[in-house]
Amino acid sequence: PVNKGPLIDRELFFGNPALASPQVSPDGRWVAFLKERNGILNIHLVGWGEPLDQARPATDEKERPPAGFTWTRDSRYLLVSQDSGGDENYRLRRMDLTAPADPATGLPITAEVPLKKGVRAMVMALPKARPGEALLLVNERDEKFFDVEKLEIETLKRTPVWENRAGCADIIADLDGQVRMASRMTADGGTELFRVDGKKLSAPILKATWREGIGGFRFRLGNRTAYLETNVGEEHDLSYLAEIDPRTGQLTKLESDPLGRVDISRAAFSEATDELVGTVYLDDRKRNYWRDEGFEKDFQHVRAQFSGQEVGLADMSGDDRKWVVVVTADTDPGTFYFFNRDDRTLTKFGETRPDLPKERLSSMTPIRYPSSDGLEIPAYLTLPEHREGKNLPLLVMPHGGPWARDYWGYNPNAQFFANRGLAVLQPNFRQSTGFGKKFYAAGRHQWGEKMQDDLTWGVKHLVAKGIADPKRVAIYGGSYGGYAALAGLAYTPEVYAAGASFVGPSNLFTLLNSIPPYWESVRRQFDYFVGNPSDPSDQERLQRQSPLFSVDKMRAP
Repeated sequence: PVNKGPLIDRELFFGNPALASPQVSPDGRWVAFLKERNGILNIHLVGWGEPLDQARPATDEKERPPAGFTWTRDSRYLLVSQDSGGDENYRLRRMDLTAPADPATGLPITAEVPLKKGVRAMVMALPKARPGEALLLVNERDEKFFDVEKLEIETLKRTPVWENRAGCADIIADLDGQVRMASRMTADGGTELFRVDGKKLSAPILKATWREGIGGFRFRLGNRTAYLETNVGEEHDLSYLAEIDPRTGQLTKLESDPLGRVDISRAAFSEATDELVGTVYLDDRKRNYWRDEGFEKDFQHVRAQFSGQEVGLADMSGDDRKWVVVVTADTDPGTFYFFNRDDRTLTKFGETRPDLPKERLSSMTPIRYPSSDGLEIPAYLTLPEHREGKNLPLLVMPHGGPWARDYWGYNPNAQFFANRGLAVLQPNFRQSTGFGKKFYAAGRHQWGEKMQDDLTWGVKHLVAKGIADPKRVAIYGGSYGGYAALAGLAYTPEVYAAGASFVGPSNLFTLLNSIPPYWESVRRQFDYFVGNPSDPSDQERLQRQSPLFSVDKMRAP
């Protein structure tokens, strides 16, 4: 190995976590979370404040972990989502936590929501006003689009609520569970937002161009207006928090990044009052801004105990008084704590990877560099511990998506390779999300071209700094990152000595023609941002940008 320090076993990086995805019951009595059972992550339960070693199993999945789970409003049930063998046709089970356990298994009794084979069902909303009901999104009538149904949780009876005959991708209910708005992507890559009037849609109340977005909806108390996150308007580059009146379409800007650097990441709301309590921005590091004095004081009280680390609210009870707090860092995959706001007691729940030697992990540093056309690329650089930061072997590790981004924090791949002695570069190339619509739009039709330049110029930057050895550069990624690895080997063979692609598409025609029916809105996004394989004007470029057709240029393994 090229690292001078001891190697850490890969199982400690990539094995199942000891604890993941904790959710507090609305009544604050229980916490459901994922923990290993017979080699598979399964749902477990503990009482509030109980130690991890007192966890009781609630599921016994044999092949793959549950895809998701959520508490019902009355804290009586968990709704558990699971597919079959990874087919993504998610089915729902209701788990009764108040009834006697199944005598054969000792686990809570479950019942499945009846669905036809191949149909997907997902929880859309759990209205407070009707704790015995859930709103579901179901693609039974039309496999391409999801209708809204009401589920009576105790009887599992399904009732149609709203048929999505307009092909909307996002359907928004108010706090009482009434369907109020819906949005869909247009043929030119834009978005239209509609008011729902009974079974019909209004004329568009808000339009976004292909460079803009509309999302993150949540109705305000009283249901007259709703919060949303958008960057609509020529005067706006960064996404901001706004308020919209569905009756008129009037849009009011409420807040954008005080530093003017990044999009809003998310808004935080009180579970008790549904009021806005804070906002989060993911810059080089995470920044929190608070609008509620009580939340801010308690958050800062917890944060002060973890200098240099990032503190987040993983979940909270329905009265806001009990928090599950997660503390992370670039060298810490995360530790969860119970925090009781009434007496400010902070109790450790458990570490996600208690056996990982954090003192032997490597620091992650935000950097920036210019690409081929001068566009500034934000990135993260992880340098191996126990090595002088000069003339190092370099691994370029582009993220997947590509409509995603890397951020500061623990990354198991970066830490694994750094522990093996490699410097790791994670570039947020153009079309990464979170950096404004100009940065996003700069990647249209640029797979394998300008988006690839953003990686190549990162290598040049680190070579010029003396950090990277130009003869020992590799590239690795999954999904879009896997495509970028293949593109790097095919289009810039002089740059890379090796590459590895994990589920990366080599042929864009195959990728674009294999999008499943229920991804219809995503297909439109791919057509506009990547290319339409049926459009003659796109076909020559798509072939040029498919590494499969340039395999003869690859020289490295």
